[in-house]
Parts: sequence; structure tokens; C-alpha cells
Amino acid sequence: MSESGSYTSLSSLASQSSSCSSSTSSLFTMTSLSRLRRHHRPRGIVSSIVATGTARIIYNDVSGALRGILITSDGESFGLNCLFDTLPDISDDGPSTSSEGRFFVTDGDTGDQYSIEGVTVHFVSVINPVTNNPHRHIKIDHPTIKFATKDLYIGNRAELEVQQHLGAQYEREIGTKPVVHCGEMQIKIVTSQKIEPGYRRESICDTCTIPIVEQSEDFLV
Repeated sequence: MSESGSYTSLSSLASQSSSCSSSTSSLFTMTSLSRLRRHHRPRGIVSSIVATGTARIIYNDVSGALRGILITSDGESFGLNCLFDTLPDISDDGPSTSSEGRFFVTDGDTGDQYSIEGVTVHFVSVINPVTNNPHRHIKIDHPTIKFATKDLYIGNRAELEVQQHLGAQYEREIGTKPVVHCGEMQIKIVTSQKIEPGYRRESICDTCTIPIVEQSEDFLV
């Protein structure tokens, strides 16, 4: 009886060991599948520009180029450039008008350029209360870019603004004088860049019942 009892006990232990081994194998397999599913989640890099500061903009009515620069209170600078789909037909004494185009914002520190399509630029007709002369103010009201002319510089003051802040941003046409639009600008741009998932390699092992999966983010692997 004792031998039979001993035999039964050993058999029970063997059964428990086999059950534990099976559970461990199943757990490992489930973990591997879980990792496999997580691996296929979309990944990417999100970059953004959130800036508020003073912008100086020049519109060249001869070439149709609108260029400028935004400088924040922290000293960050962003280049501004707008390419219109159709050149606006404007004159100082004409009615207010607008034109839509693509706006480019260039980070002065990193050189990264962001493109925003469908930006409407309004050229608002105003009258100088002192001189009674007609002028144009620029207004941009877009979800990513907002600007309104606060001060309009012409003559020597405009030349000084060009020398101190705009520099190469301004393309001078022969016989023309710069007109600088100065005001507060707000920029809020958020972009995302998708990244391809890392490569997986499966190692072959004759004595292994579960495949060995290796993963690496190194492009040399």
C-alpha cells in the first residue's frame, strides 16, 4: 500500500509539473501575442509652433510677394512668406479686398518650414485721421495664424524697420518705397510625422517549441 501511495504521489506531482509547464507556455505565448499587438500601434513624432509676438510684414504690390518676420518676447524668430493663388487687385483708394494663398512659416532656430494652405489675407481700406490719406491695413484671421496691422510705417521709418528687422526678407523693386505693417501675431501650428515600425526577426530553434522573436529599432540590424 505504501508503494502504491508513493507511486500515486509521484504521478500527481508529475501531472502538476506538466500543468505548470503548460500554463507557463500559454502565458508566454499570450505575452508574445500581446507584445505583437502593441507593436503595431501607430507611432509618430508631433512637432508644433506656438508663438506670440510682434510681426513686421511687407507686401510688394509689384511682385505680389508678402513677406515678413515674427519676433517673440523670448527672442525667437520666424520667417513669414505667402504665395497667393491669385494676386489681389489693390490700390490705396480702392475698396477692401482679400486673396487666398499658401502661408509658409520658417523656424529661425531649426530651419524647419511649415506650410499652411487656404490662408485668406484681407487688405482693409482705411483713412489716416491726421493726413486724411487712404491706406491699406493687413488682417489675417485663420485658425493657425492671426494678425492685424496696428502701426503702418512709410518713408524713413519704414526704411529703418527694414534695416533693423527684415533685411533679406524684403525684395526692393526699382522706384518703390517700402510700407511696413507692424502688429501682434499669433501662430499655432501642430503637425505629426508617422514613423515606420521597427523590424522583427524570428530565430529558428529545433529544440524550442516557441519561436524566439527579436525586435530592434536599429536600422543596421
